[in-house]
Amino acid sequence: MTIKTILLPIRDSDVADSLMQTAVSMAIRNRAHLDVMFVQNSPEQMVPFASLGVSEKMRESIIESASVSANQQAEDLKHRFVNICTKQKILINSRGKHPDLPSADFLVLQGTRDEMIATHGRLTDLILVPQPLSISPPPSSFEAALRDTGRPVLMVPRRKILVDAGKTLAIGWNASKEAAQAVAAVMGNLRKADKVYVLESDKRSKDPLNAAEVCTYLECHNVSAEPVVFSTAAHSVGESLLAKTSELHCDRLIVGGYSRSRFRNMIMGGVTGHLMKNSDIPVIFVH
Repeated sequence: MTIKTILLPIRDSDVADSLMQTAVSMAIRNRAHLDVMFVQNSPEQMVPFASLGVSEKMRESIIESASVSANQQAEDLKHRFVNICTKQKILINSRGKHPDLPSADFLVLQGTRDEMIATHGRLTDLILVPQPLSISPPPSSFEAALRDTGRPVLMVPRRKILVDAGKTLAIGWNASKEAAQAVAAVMGNLRKADKVYVLESDKRSKDPLNAAEVCTYLECHNVSAEPVVFSTAAHSVGESLLAKTSELHCDRLIVGGYSRSRFRNMIMGGVTGHLMKNSDIPVIFVH
């Protein structure tokens, strides 16, 4: 898939600058448009306890104070965004204005952050998110990006700035629909990579749709890939998968995200959750 539009939902945090630098660099590399999206709460969200006897005057005071704080955050982030764009020499304008040139825009929207991510994410080629600090429960913004958009989600390790698309790529294969979608979504990246591995657990190596079959499929798309089977005798699938990517010196991992139901992931955990918490390389998830 050609990447021509990128979405970065942003909030004021210790990783905001590194995320914006990564996103701008990616837009330049792909001659794409980047939307950095900051979402402010609506008045109703600012005063969720309005029905508990808060006076109108107090309600207005709370909303005004919260609005001032949110506006200050937005202005500060936009100032940092402009500085990064200026240093990297990328045009600042709205989507579609110069489709043949890399460009970026800073959007300030009002509403529920998860809903804005789900809505705006559906018309973008790639969504960037930071690696979460906690996965129990999974961050709602990550879930919205992955479950509600149908688009690839690139999870960037905290404070890490990505300067290229990755040279040694690993596909975590489990024969699921999500894994197949992930392979299709990153075909362009696979063609440009120096090395591609298709990793599968020893429990799946005899499946009809195993890693060797994936490699044969990729050959039809002019992608040379090597199947690799990893053992899960001593560790979980997630642990074993990350250990193998480290052993092979991979700098990107591509997987189908949340291949199991939401309930099974909540109760039993899963590979997605383990990768979110423990991966030290960028991961592209597709659901």
